Amino acid sequence: METSKRIARPIAGLVLMLAVMFQPFDAEAQSGAVRNPRDLSGIWRNQYTPDLASAIGTPQNPVQPPYNAYGAERWRTVDTAQDPTGRCLPPGPSRAFTAPLPFILVQQENMIGFLFEYQTIWRVIYMDGRGHPEDIMDYPEFMGNSTGKWEGDTLVIDSVGIDERTWLDTAGHEHSGKLHMTERISKIDQNTLRWTATFDDPVFFTRPWSITRSFTRFDDSKDRILPYTCTENNLDLDNLRPHQPNLDYKHQPESR
Repeated sequence: METSKRIARPIAGLVLMLAVMFQPFDAEAQSGAVRNPRDLSGIWRNQYTPDLASAIGTPQNPVQPPYNAYGAERWRTVDTAQDPTGRCLPPGPSRAFTAPLPFILVQQENMIGFLFEYQTIWRVIYMDGRGHPEDIMDYPEFMGNSTGKWEGDTLVIDSVGIDERTWLDTAGHEHSGKLHMTERISKIDQNTLRWTATFDDPVFFTRPWSITRSFTRFDDSKDRILPYTCTENNLDLDNLRPHQPNLDYKHQPESR
């Protein structure tokens, strides 16, 4: 009996050693590769950016978008008391992704949905190869009309028909109904998405321009998506007063 135990112990040790030696190689852990790079689903936190100028430049040295004369004057005279979200209008796609509120990304083969805590609003991305509706410019939508495709492992979203009443951010960067917005979303690691948005609007800007932000995974074991009912007890409208913080702005056209 004792002899059997002595034999069993080294055999068990040998089995354990072989199991360790020949266990599947975790390429992701060793190389830093991203697992399922096209799986973007989950709950994500935005990188709060109330002023896009801080993303073009830095928070310490903000840089305004490449305005034309018309766009610059609209920025100079913007009245933040007219913030459309203060009247519970939907934020638009840019502002939804730069607000300090999380969102849920729901993914299917032919459709991707963004479910925002902000105003409990949703946005759908059609992935089935369709184009934009022919009449979208006549009937714009607050969140725009969006189609998507994969370029490698990057999701590319094309959006038009974004209602010009939306703002690009809290600071009051506006746009026209001709805004064409292109977004690129890539999975950097299991807990991080990179979002790059390009804004092309010839009514306001001299050229397309871009910002890049990060989305980080939301720990739903410690927190939860909350309801957002904008019209409930909305006291803003009774207290808003005209406020034009940019009246001293001096437009300096880009040198060519």
